[in-house]
Amino acid sequence: MNSTIEILNEVTHREIKIDFNEARNSSRRVPLLPVVMSEFHSLMFHYPIVMVKDKETGEFVCSVLLGINSEASLLDGKDMTNDEILPLNIRRLPLLAIAPSDGGARPLIALNMASPGVGQGDCIFKGKSTAFESAIFSLGELYDGYDETRAYVKELIELDLVSKLHAEIRHPDKPADILEGLYAIDLNKIAQLAERDETSKDKFLAISSFVYAQQFSLFNMKKMAPLIS
Repeated sequence: MNSTIEILNEVTHREIKIDFNEARNSSRRVPLLPVVMSEFHSLMFHYPIVMVKDKETGEFVCSVLLGINSEASLLDGKDMTNDEILPLNIRRLPLLAIAPSDGGARPLIALNMASPGVGQGDCIFKGKSTAFESAIFSLGELYDGYDETRAYVKELIELDLVSKLHAEIRHPDKPADILEGLYAIDLNKIAQLAERDETSKDKFLAISSFVYAQQFSLFNMKKMAPLIS
């Protein structure tokens, strides 16, 4: 385990201080963040929900697209204390989940000691703040949601609904920016499901609200243009 990652312990870390706002603000320049299904219906109004391929495994991962480069982000100007508009992977900072070595059902809660905000703010165990409780809750929702989201992606692939997202940001005075490596759900393939077997249609109906949440979220792509104009 990385030496900067420590399992959170009320005795060992009884004096630890965390500024959760500082930890959250550190994510403003992260272009992509993994998300789980349970947050699709809240995030769909704020960010594009796309799929990208994991560089190591090649598997598709559902993610929110927050920016094109490190200079600007859809998080800029947002209230980073407002849980309703933030991905769980921001709300849980600087905490992370570690799978238990004994095969237990629940993860161990760990702290990234190198994260911005650690060593600042208030002692988390002397008076558990709303931000601390939010980070714990968000960590649990993420942990519980990853397997469900992997199953969702598997269904999309089996139904042959995933395709490359052809997106570009056009400028009047310079070449367009082509957004590479992004994948989305093909609406034309959804229409073709009507001609397929009942099993395929039933599988789609079971995940349709999440599919359409993803599709709706792509309207947020237009928010990318001002970031790099």
